[in-house]
Amino acid sequence: MFDKKKLTVLLAAGLTLLLGPGAGHLILREWKKAIFFIFLAMALFSIIAINFISEVGRDAIMAVANMQGVPEMGKFKELYYKFQDENPKMILFFDIALSALWAYSIVDIFITAKMKGMFKKDAQKEDDNDENNNEN
Repeated sequence: MFDKKKLTVLLAAGLTLLLGPGAGHLILREWKKAIFFIFLAMALFSIIAINFISEVGRDAIMAVANMQGVPEMGKFKELYYKFQDENPKMILFFDIALSALWAYSIVDIFITAKMKGMFKKDAQKEDDNDENNNEN
């Protein structure tokens, strides 16, 4: 029913769906695209993290951790919800940008697979094999 190439593409798409942009491109051995998508996702997370730290202040974040370095999640959630309430446009931008990147990464896996010829129909494969046999 499925050949090995199609299963590889589905595995790549599933891995991207579960782990994030760029993960499936590693399965397809598309190293440059994988690095590109991973870098973009990290850049988005960095932007939101930098804005969060600058908004609430480094000292406030350090105050969340007690002396043993174990964070008190209740205080951290309070800081985050405050940040979220004060910056709804930034959170919306982050959500839309990351969702679009994630979705395009999955679509790009199928585009790349098609360009590599991983989705040839069985009839096309037989025709290609017949042509190769006739040439020999």
